[in-house]
Amino acid sequence: MIKKLSTALILVSLSGTLYLSAETKLEPFTPKLQVGTELSVDKIKEQNLNVVRKAVEGIGEHLPEKVDQYTTLTGIDSNGTRLIYIFEVDGGMRSDEALKEDGKKRMAPVIKAGICQGSQRFLQADINISYRYLSKASKNEILRVDVSKEDCR
Repeated sequence: MIKKLSTALILVSLSGTLYLSAETKLEPFTPKLQVGTELSVDKIKEQNLNVVRKAVEGIGEHLPEKVDQYTTLTGIDSNGTRLIYIFEVDGGMRSDEALKEDGKKRMAPVIKAGICQGSQRFLQADINISYRYLSKASKNEILRVDVSKEDCR
């Protein structure tokens, strides 16, 4: 092993990349932070809460907003650092149970992928996203998709 190591050092030093002598001392790395530059966990959480509040205010001003022929974004809310988008679905004559079944099978994976792609900045900042879908007719929840950054890996 020593022969392999010395051969490797000779090859590296011949290439001009690394020059070590017997007297070279490696100091352990110790990060040096200036006072006032460190962000505490509490400060980060406070900033995220402010971001969520601003998002709720900003997006809420433009609601309701038609998403497609069946879906309307009707509200936005928050719970801590979770943004909660509230949609109404016009399922026509379909029952809530049929809408729930279809939502779980077909829509939830597509919605999750869309959130992961479209909300990366929120998710990377530990701001979680929820999409709640309510039946327009009954106002009952027919689907809920909760996404955190861990879900998007």
